[in-house]
Amino acid sequence: LLKVEMWGTAVVGLVCGLVGHSSLVAPFSRNAVDKNLPQWQGGHFGDALHCAHPAHETQDGICWGCNCTNGTLPCNIGQTCVWFSQGCSIGCKSCDGLEANPNTKDRCNSGKKPTNNDPRYRTYNRDVPAMSPEDVYQHNPWRAPGNAPVYDACGMAGGGPHWIPTQLSYRNTSNAIQGDLGSKVLPRAPTGVVWTRGDEVEATWSLRANHGGGYQYRLCPLGSSLTEACFQQMPIPFGGKTWLLWGDGSRLAINGTYLSEGTEPANSTWAMNPLPYSDAHSTVQFPPPCHETVDRTKNDTGRCSGRFPYVVSIIDLLVIPKSLTPGPYVLGFRYDCEATAQVWSSCADIEIA
Repeated sequence: LLKVEMWGTAVVGLVCGLVGHSSLVAPFSRNAVDKNLPQWQGGHFGDALHCAHPAHETQDGICWGCNCTNGTLPCNIGQTCVWFSQGCSIGCKSCDGLEANPNTKDRCNSGKKPTNNDPRYRTYNRDVPAMSPEDVYQHNPWRAPGNAPVYDACGMAGGGPHWIPTQLSYRNTSNAIQGDLGSKVLPRAPTGVVWTRGDEVEATWSLRANHGGGYQYRLCPLGSSLTEACFQQMPIPFGGKTWLLWGDGSRLAINGTYLSEGTEPANSTWAMNPLPYSDAHSTVQFPPPCHETVDRTKNDTGRCSGRFPYVVSIIDLLVIPKSLTPGPYVLGFRYDCEATAQVWSSCADIEIA
């Protein structure tokens, strides 16, 4: 996955060639278009009987998938976690689609300086000075939330035009193939979700592999071109409440961490990923939001931390602006990574009343 940190010294190393893989769980997204195909139907992710990825990436001896939890309900998201943009540095006009895990360089030599430099909002290497040589991830999307380019506001199948062998592969289906743009090939998928102006509502997302970073929810009117420019016009405010959700249906209220300075659109609010990275070689990057006991030398993932924290999902409270015009919208979920030059994107159909 990505890096090892010794406290006081930042060290980078490729631990496992897999990427961040965040997924919008609820409302279910257009990106879950494959969820009813046999390989994924019912919430299968990539076990021995439903190995859906030709690269045969494995973890614990089984093939990889978009593992997640949706409380006591099946987490039936198909290949949602494989719609993203690869090779995307802040300050660049476009992504390059090349190996980006981890990323420690300005991929287009733009000279762009990070705007998210307060250690409280960083998810890696908090103890090193911002923009110093030890601040190895300063060129990646979360260090200037919303600034890095993307291939598509609803993601690209497989993250780039061509598959990178170190990355989880997108399994080509009758619905989409590697390099397809989400806004162009994913059909409308009505969810039945109706959010009323002025109300507080909930949205849920999951993290398959942890590269730190943060995220934002946005809206674009149905019928408009689903571009970053459209989504950036309507970021959804956070309601200030966040919960962790486990597979037994239990919830834990936690304190969310929100950033509104140095973001794009200007002064829009982004939320920091609350699940700290750790592995067998490093302690957690910041305090976990739940009580957990884990021997990192035997299991690098706890109840709410680690490399692969898919046993828990995050529920966010959102506030639907009263100023919106009622009608059909597309909900955009954008996740900017910190240790990699990658951006995850999901799009879901909702109604605003």
